[in-house]
Amino acid sequence: MGSILEAVMHTWAVIGSAWRWNTPALAGCGAVFLLYCVLNKFHSWSFFLWFLSGDALLALILCSPLDLLARDYLFTAEAVERVFVFFTVPYLLMRGFSEKMAVRLRLDRIRLHYAIAWTLGMVALSFWYLPSMLNAALASDHARAAEIVTLIAGGALFWSPLHSPARRGRIPMVPNALFYLVAATVWCSLLGLILAFEQAWYFPRYAKPLDVLGIADSLVRDWSFTRENDQQTGGLLFWIGAATVLLSEVMFTYYRWYVAGRTREDARSAVH
Repeated sequence: MGSILEAVMHTWAVIGSAWRWNTPALAGCGAVFLLYCVLNKFHSWSFFLWFLSGDALLALILCSPLDLLARDYLFTAEAVERVFVFFTVPYLLMRGFSEKMAVRLRLDRIRLHYAIAWTLGMVALSFWYLPSMLNAALASDHARAAEIVTLIAGGALFWSPLHSPARRGRIPMVPNALFYLVAATVWCSLLGLILAFEQAWYFPRYAKPLDVLGIADSLVRDWSFTRENDQQTGGLLFWIGAATVLLSEVMFTYYRWYVAGRTREDARSAVH
């Protein structure tokens, strides 16, 4: 028992020390941040902090051991990373655009029906789970970069009907936004179940990892990350992670709707 615990702790320590300078990712995040600063001109610090948190989170993820595990070892890490990159990062970036900034950039003129935004978002999320596309992303830095960009763009499209900087581009909170989020929850639940329990898919990078950290045997022996367990864990964690984000947004939507209703009632009472 002691030797197993020591092996697990050693593997965890190796993973924890696997932070790296992902130069292309840092350069891309830095360029996006500088462009935003030029466009925003620091007119609103609250929006600035929203955008900064999203950009910093993306840079943190792409330099973290999670990204290395996703690239070379575990489908589970890929599934967890995808929840962050598709849902969390675009959400924070979208909240960083004010209505004034949207008008200045003429983003308020872009009208995309929420059904199209939902469809494009879910397609972008699901597309890179196709075995041929995921294998390409794992094998090529260029394909990996295309995957990250596609997921962020798809996530921004998905969140746009809910948090568009131009208020006219948002859908009603009740019931439209709730149906929108519930439909996404159902889709991600089905996708997670398919990923977890579909017949085993073959990903060469995960079957025979490069093992740059020397932990491949320990992940199987001490952590029970066999090919089948890795697939099932990844699918279920994607399902749970996506559902957590989406259902949390449902609760926030209810809260914003309630607060907006109380504000209107207070305004009418003040008039009378």
